[in-house]
Amino acid sequence: MISKRAQVELVGLVIIVILITLGMLFLVLFALQGDSEKDVFTRKGLAYSTMGALVKTNIQCENGVVSYPQLGNGLLDDCAQALRGGVDFCYYKCGPEHCCDFSQKQIKTLLEESLGLWGKHYVFTSTLVRFGGGSTNELFSPIIGNGGCTGKNKDSSGVFPITAEGTGLIENVLYVCD
Repeated sequence: MISKRAQVELVGLVIIVILITLGMLFLVLFALQGDSEKDVFTRKGLAYSTMGALVKTNIQCENGVVSYPQLGNGLLDDCAQALRGGVDFCYYKCGPEHCCDFSQKQIKTLLEESLGLWGKHYVFTSTLVRFGGGSTNELFSPIIGNGGCTGKNKDSSGVFPITAEGTGLIENVLYVCD
């Protein structure tokens, strides 16, 4: 009788060890699969703060003489105004460049000097949503840094809207990825 009781206890102990082992396996599997909340929070915070700094940055022409207002409310607004009627006139000019090309170049430089140096992958888009008609136009082609966002770990700054006087709304979004 004593030996049968010991066998039953031993079988019970083996079952408990197997269940604990399976539980630990599932725990490790789930822990390694997804992004941690800290990583998501960091990417979103980085995208948001970088975007906030971008739209508030004042730009100066290379010659150091011409100074522009903020990138967001000045240059991007000017670019949207130029696209409104297909007019090739820009209020803010730096040499022969069109204001949309100049804006894109400045944004690309600023992102390369920050996110690019930190080794972050990113994509910046700027889209004009016209009042009334609802049609959309990209102000310029997306700015892609360090290969862009091909992975699944992608977070955005959210939409940073800028009202383009009499034209529509400029929706700016920065995606930061791992």
